Amino acid sequence: MKLTSAVWKTLILNLVLGALLVLAFAPFGVWVLAPISLAAFFVLILRADGKHTFLSGLAFGYGLYGFGVSWVYVSLSTYGGMPLWMGIVAVLGFAGILALFIGLMSYSIGRLFKGQAKIQLLALPFAWVVFEWMKSWVLTGFPWLDLGYTQTSAWMLAWAPVGGIYLVSLMVAIAAAAIAWSVVFKNFRALLVLPLLAIGSWVTDQFEWSQDHGDAIQVGVVQANVPINSKWVAGTRDQLISRYVSLSSDLTDSQTMDLVVWPETALPVYMQSTDQAFWRSITANGAALLTGVLDAPSLNASPPSYDETYNAAVLACNGETQMYRKRHLVPFGEYMPLRFIFDWVLDYLELPMSDLAYWQGDQPLACNGKINIGLSICYEDAFANEYRQHVGDATLLVNISEDAWFGDSFAPHQRLQMAQMRARELARPMVRSANSGPSAFLDERGKVLAKTEQFVVQTLSHQVQPKTGETLYKRFGNWVVLFSLIVIGLLFWFAMPNKNRR
Repeated sequence: MKLTSAVWKTLILNLVLGALLVLAFAPFGVWVLAPISLAAFFVLILRADGKHTFLSGLAFGYGLYGFGVSWVYVSLSTYGGMPLWMGIVAVLGFAGILALFIGLMSYSIGRLFKGQAKIQLLALPFAWVVFEWMKSWVLTGFPWLDLGYTQTSAWMLAWAPVGGIYLVSLMVAIAAAAIAWSVVFKNFRALLVLPLLAIGSWVTDQFEWSQDHGDAIQVGVVQANVPINSKWVAGTRDQLISRYVSLSSDLTDSQTMDLVVWPETALPVYMQSTDQAFWRSITANGAALLTGVLDAPSLNASPPSYDETYNAAVLACNGETQMYRKRHLVPFGEYMPLRFIFDWVLDYLELPMSDLAYWQGDQPLACNGKINIGLSICYEDAFANEYRQHVGDATLLVNISEDAWFGDSFAPHQRLQMAQMRARELARPMVRSANSGPSAFLDERGKVLAKTEQFVVQTLSHQVQPKTGETLYKRFGNWVVLFSLIVIGLLFWFAMPNKNRR
């Protein structure tokens, strides 16, 4: 396929527009760029030759993901020991896989509605939602930089309890399509969609989706800022435990605490190497403790084995312990997908916990009749549909994370946005405890009530009101995806010549 200079200019413009969309996400937060940059992309798609729609979408995706998930290089190279050249190839390859979804979406809409620009533009917002949904499960999924996350500090977040992240994404994409319509067809009445979306968001925002459950509890988080490279060094265990215990004491000495939360793998030890005396010793202050730990049940076998190890968490309450084991693992970070192809990569990585097992089944965590936790470890909270299914009747959401892997990049801030969306979708307060920050307290509307700075040793406490109730999203899940598929199908039927309709 020969590419003219005009086509190259269009591809470069799409690349820039994709990169511009990243500025709508954290840490930048210029949310208005989301509909604007997407609208410009839609315009270019409509004006592209049918053969080039795929390349246009691919270029936009490369700009979005090449810039937006550039932190992958930090994880793999800076902390994982991957050589420079391999780290760059990994980022470009990873961004390319994600960009492929946008390329296929653009091509599919161009082919389905060839020569019918208006119907293409009507279909694009719904196709975008389907693309995001597919990205969340293909090859175990990577639901990062979904469009709706740009709205965590804006008015369209109000749609989250109704239809989750995908409904928020759809609303942004509809706004983009309205802007694009006014540009392409010179019909500025399309812009009336924008105030209608704003009014709808305001009305939706008036609903209270959850109610208070019992009394408020006092929760503290400990951000120890332990360097990732020293965390797993032999001989540091006792020192790390002492640091966490001391920081927890700072919290509990100044006020009565119901729950203290430590980050993911705060204790770099195996659960099987501890006993009840150990847990009583580190919870002597009277507060329940939730902390990350490693779990290797086969260590109790004869002979002991490390064949089955979990990234886990323990809730220590009243001298008893309850266990949660991670369900959704990070590919290449916690397990090796398609091992027959990629197994050799392990030879270049120096990542601890890079070959773990995952857990299935219910894992309730509750204490004293007033703490009922819906837990997620690391990026488990990125998988909205999984999370809503697993939290059960939890009255408090908690995410523990080890964001030091990402260094001083976009990722920790993007992850906080995901936590905000989960809180709003389920109408539950959320506590987030990250080793290097930001740790945060969020209310049931996804608003950040308090948070720490990054890369500092800090404790934070806040009064949290447990909530109960059921949002529409909690009950019905990803109905927006099915709705989007139906709309695309109806548009396709409408676009067919009358003689071909059955």
